[in-house]
Amino acid sequence: MRDLLLIDMDAFFASVEQARRPSLRGRPVVVGGRAESRGVVSTASYEARACGVRTAMPMAQAQRLCPQAVFLPVDMAAYRAAHRQLLALFGRFTELIEPVSIDEAFLDVTGSRRLFGTPRQIAAEIQRLTQAELGLSCSIGIGPTRLLAKLAAGLEKPGGLTALGGNDVSGRLRALPVRALPGIGPAAQERLRSLRIATVGDLQDVPVPLLEASFGSAAEALRERAFGGRDDVVRHGSAAPKSVSREVTFADDIHVPELLQATLLDLADRAAADLRRGGHACRTVTIKLRDAAFHTRTRQCTLSATTTATGVIYDAALALLRESQRPGERLRLLGLTLSGLSDEAEQLALDEPWRERACDDAVDRVRARYGARALHRAGAELAPHQERSRSGEGPRPRP
Repeated sequence: MRDLLLIDMDAFFASVEQARRPSLRGRPVVVGGRAESRGVVSTASYEARACGVRTAMPMAQAQRLCPQAVFLPVDMAAYRAAHRQLLALFGRFTELIEPVSIDEAFLDVTGSRRLFGTPRQIAAEIQRLTQAELGLSCSIGIGPTRLLAKLAAGLEKPGGLTALGGNDVSGRLRALPVRALPGIGPAAQERLRSLRIATVGDLQDVPVPLLEASFGSAAEALRERAFGGRDDVVRHGSAAPKSVSREVTFADDIHVPELLQATLLDLADRAAADLRRGGHACRTVTIKLRDAAFHTRTRQCTLSATTTATGVIYDAALALLRESQRPGERLRLLGLTLSGLSDEAEQLALDEPWRERACDDAVDRVRARYGARALHRAGAELAPHQERSRSGEGPRPRP
């Protein structure tokens, strides 16, 4: 059995700002976009959260809730630098480090006991060094599976150190509400509630046929999570790609809304399929526009929950396009980027509208068998382009 740690940095962006500006320690700090440009909160310190500020909240609303807070722009260069320092620190204890985001990483410390002690002792030392050397706080979960380690990390934030083991699956885990399981969102909770399933224990005890009748093929993954998840291997450096992108450069500049919308639908369709194929889900949708004078701008929004659904992604992208395209403006390039990725595509099947999910799954199966162009979304046939894809941070095709 493995000893896994999930290290979850507490209010990471805000904590980095407080560490680099000691005068901000103990004060409410909100990091995000500008209120006047409809920016949203990226991270709020726990002092700001006490006022009701939450991630993905409109910045204008955050200012109303916590006017005494210090509002700062996102400084990704600083956060990436802190991330690299953290990985170097973790590397003192094990080589098996798998970042899952800029503020989370799994560590396999099974082979580290002889040098550094028990998993709890290792976790406590990591917490101490992280605070002493970088001025940052983290919550750490310990477990034999990824799911148990991740669940444990969220039980006592901030600064918690919690372990969940095999005995807890039939003990402490049973009393938790089902929403505590990673990936169980409002829609899945409502469906479970209709089956009189409120706790993880209820989910463990429910007859499988009843669960399958409501969740179909996703029932097996749901049950697996109720019993602590699978014994996955932590692989060094095998983080999810940072983004999945699709874009097109038109042969002739386009300004007709119907043609641009058709193009965007096709881009959303292909990008969402890329997500599902890679086993990822996205939280942020960004569109890129380049006009006839080669001026490029981007607009983005953060979704209320991670998704793989083509329809959800397209609706968000279309709203951005309608807000950002100027009347009569001719576009040379249109692009779509999905970011904020997580390896939660499987669990999202539990929470997304089942009809839309079934449609996406059916389209994916047909394309896998007959080719990527075997099916297209109604309306996308108007798209006057040949698009291309990008994934992660590799070289980008020239427009």
